Amino acid sequence: MSLNINIKKIALFSLIFLLSNDAYSQKNIDPARQLDPVRSLFAQSNNSGKEAQGQIDALDDSTNVIVQEFRQNYQQLIDLTAYNDQLEILIDRQERKMVRIEQDVARISSLTRSVMPLMFKMIDALDTFVELDVPFLIDERRQRVQGLRTLMNNPDASPAEKYRKISEAYEIENEYGRTIEAYTGKVSPDDDRTVNFLRIGRNSYIYQTLDGDDAAVWNKADGEWTRLGGSYRLPIQVGIRIANEQAAPDLMVVPLEITSE
Repeated sequence: MSLNINIKKIALFSLIFLLSNDAYSQKNIDPARQLDPVRSLFAQSNNSGKEAQGQIDALDDSTNVIVQEFRQNYQQLIDLTAYNDQLEILIDRQERKMVRIEQDVARISSLTRSVMPLMFKMIDALDTFVELDVPFLIDERRQRVQGLRTLMNNPDASPAEKYRKISEAYEIENEYGRTIEAYTGKVSPDDDRTVNFLRIGRNSYIYQTLDGDDAAVWNKADGEWTRLGGSYRLPIQVGIRIANEQAAPDLMVVPLEITSE
């Protein structure tokens, strides 16, 4: 019993001694060193705050990029939607136009089948007219008719082009009746004399030899040349000069109907 009490006393004194030494040690520590843990804690907190702020800034930048991309994509979507709407309108109009074109082609095909025989008849009528008409520029006019027949057999020529050429030929023939013309040529295949021809519309068709000694007028009733007297020599020469624009327009005395002298 006495031994146990002694042991307890010794332990108590030891504890008091240790506490006294610890208190003494704390009194001898530098106050600045005592703040080191606090400073370390603040430094760690600041570093953590900086890292957190950096993460927040990076996240904010990423968010701004995403928002900007979203706005751009959204605007593109609006533009594409408007463009598609416009395309739909254009496609609808083109489809309607295609339907009208198909209908026109069908009508043209039907019209072509009925126009082609008409154009052949027009060429035949023109050919007959040239052969029965006053025979001025006869080779040129026959070649024009033959060219129309060749054109009609050309598969590459459109019906519109064929009709246009036929109309042009008719217009040329029509112009002959309203103009005067002078040119040089052979009298006929059977008469190779070179003469000056004078045509006044279709009312008078005359030739005169280059020396002026011989002249004749085409007789439509007989279908042949009829000689003219010497009294027409000067009037014919004047008419040739007027037709060639070598003299001012003036009254011309030329035979329209053949009468015996």
